[in-house]
Amino acid sequence: MNDMHRHTTVNDADKVKGLLDGTVEPSELEEDPELYSLAERIYGREALDEMGIAAPVVPTASFEDPDYVNGNNLEVELPDEPEITETVVMPDKRSSRFPFLVGLLGLAIVSFNLLVGIGSIIDLCEDPPKELPLEFNTQSNQQGDVLHVTWTATNLEETAQYSVEWTISENGSHTIVDSNWFNWSSQSTYIHSESRTIQQSPWCYISTLYENQTAIDSSNACEDEMTIETMSTIEDSSNCEENPRLVWSRIAEYEELGSWAPSGSGDLLDGALLMLFGIFSITGLRRKSG
Repeated sequence: MNDMHRHTTVNDADKVKGLLDGTVEPSELEEDPELYSLAERIYGREALDEMGIAAPVVPTASFEDPDYVNGNNLEVELPDEPEITETVVMPDKRSSRFPFLVGLLGLAIVSFNLLVGIGSIIDLCEDPPKELPLEFNTQSNQQGDVLHVTWTATNLEETAQYSVEWTISENGSHTIVDSNWFNWSSQSTYIHSESRTIQQSPWCYISTLYENQTAIDSSNACEDEMTIETMSTIEDSSNCEENPRLVWSRIAEYEELGSWAPSGSGDLLDGALLMLFGIFSITGLRRKSG
């Protein structure tokens, strides 16, 4: 095959050389379209016509020619286009149910907590340890003409400052025998006594207990009678049982009593959660029906 290609190249070179030196035969030009085209470029079409050399006839390729179809042409056979089938993706039923179930469950939990309280069925809250109430008592005893008075205070705050102001009088509180203060701190129980001589009955005394300079209790007595008064008492009767509703903003401290409130009423966060889970339910229901 290489020898044939080399032979063809040599013949073409000889024809071009003969065309340049004028030794080529006119019949060769009329039979070879490429050689004629080269001569036309070199000498011009008019010169060739004067020499009586006619242009060769170039055959026109027909698309119906078998040779043309079999490969002696530039036809490119295109591959058959694959059939495109439309694939309909069906929505996952589980994914469409998820927002609906989340919304429904959230509505149930928030509504139940609002109306009844989660704490009524789940024991999450822990009541704080109950503090014993402060007690302030006095005892009086007269031996002869000497009056003995003893003050006793229990269940005190060890971090607070306490003091008692007292006054002993005689002759039906018309004459003051003595009046004074006594102070203490850092003790949960304190006992103090005073003794005074009574010259004219009946005797009386009054005393007031102060906590951090605030009067909280008083104990007064007269001969043959005694009166104990409480100036101010702070009782916190709230407990977990009375506060079953969980406050969502304090869910991290769910064990503390402050994270719970009475049921039947809610705050702004309860309303926001109801609205949010309601939107989830409606959205999931639409997807499910669609």
